[in-house]
Amino acid sequence: MIYYPLSLGRNFDELYRVIIALQAADEFDVATPADWRPGDDVIVGPAGSCGTAQDRMQDDDIDCKDWFFCTKKLDKDMMLNRILKKKLVAEV
Repeated sequence: MIYYPLSLGRNFDELYRVIIALQAADEFDVATPADWRPGDDVIVGPAGSCGTAQDRMQDDDIDCKDWFFCTKKLDKDMMLNRILKKKLVAEV
């Protein structure tokens, strides 16, 4: 829930960004950093074991700063198509 006091204006672009970020996080099992926009890197959840952490450190698609903090790219067009397609199918 996002609450804006009545005295504060609403920014539709920010609300849309938040909705897309929430849907991307849910659809791709990732987290989005502050001010994230489609096409920016997303945060991959922490590894559940030492073996998984080691495998992720060697994965070319994942950029690990350390064993507990990794990011990856989500193709903007693929991500938006998947999210918006789901929404359109649900509305039909």
